[in-house]
Amino acid sequence: TTINFNTVLDAWAKSGEGEQAAERAEAILEWMDRLSKSGNIDVKPDTITFNAVIDAWARSGSKRGPMRAEQILDHMDALYRAGNQDVKPDTYTYNTLINALAKCGDGVSAGRAEEILKIMEAKYAEGDRSYKPNTRSHTSVIDAWAKSGELGACRMAEGIFNRLRHLYDTNQDPDIKPNVYTANAVMNACAFSKHEEDREEALAMSFRTFMWLDEQPDVHADAYTFTIMLSVCSNLIPRDDHAIRFENAAMLFSKCCEYGYLNDHVLWKLKLALSEQEYFQVVGAGPETKSSDMDPSWSRTVVMKRSQDRHGWGRNRHRDRRENHYDRY
Repeated sequence: TTINFNTVLDAWAKSGEGEQAAERAEAILEWMDRLSKSGNIDVKPDTITFNAVIDAWARSGSKRGPMRAEQILDHMDALYRAGNQDVKPDTYTYNTLINALAKCGDGVSAGRAEEILKIMEAKYAEGDRSYKPNTRSHTSVIDAWAKSGELGACRMAEGIFNRLRHLYDTNQDPDIKPNVYTANAVMNACAFSKHEEDREEALAMSFRTFMWLDEQPDVHADAYTFTIMLSVCSNLIPRDDHAIRFENAAMLFSKCCEYGYLNDHVLWKLKLALSEQEYFQVVGAGPETKSSDMDPSWSRTVVMKRSQDRHGWGRNRHRDRRENHYDRY
């Protein structure tokens, strides 16, 4: 049946076997199409089928992955416009394509990702809720700019973030509520800005975004937030501005401990931001000390989440975090 084929396609998409898995998924789609056209009414490709194949290319790591993903979406859209209601593209379809483009790490792909978001917005504005952009749509486009290395990428990222905040503030629609992953993506775009011309603006944007996150009553920083912001201190605050570096790194360490998110990666980022003497002054221990040897309350949230994930309680949350993990921190 279609359901059985879709289950197999999803397994291939998530198999981690790269381009081979994507090609195999595409071959299964073609097989399903042949069976359907030969009269097998139980096997007919649908939206879920095409989404799984697009996802396989998005996860493939192949240079041609985004191109193939968009070609399959175009074919899907052509079939729908020709009258096949079973293969109508939806928000997941477009989000998966945006995700594929985000992984390219160049300005052309980031620009195309933003164009795809605008296509979704236009179709939704015309009254078709199937194309409704959500928080993930916007976050993935921000991530695309973060990975692009383009001049002004941080400005593009913050612009999308600000539009999303305005949309949510206006409509109070939970589907477009900015979350920690959205804020992290903006800060990530700032932290790894490659252009000297962007440095001052990126520094201001990163702390502006961090302060927004810190002020939210129901959206909170996570461990990744603090690793990114410590990278901001290392990469964007000049080495000779010792006082500013120290003040901000100490503030971030204090908040990280307050929220219970201290881990060894945060400590490593702190070492990169401070001198050994400054590090000892902030942490109260030498650079060889691990987070597990420090005050347990400083890591309580990390430990709790690990326990939840180990027992399956936090499985969905863990999955979301993994899928939204940004490669550079």
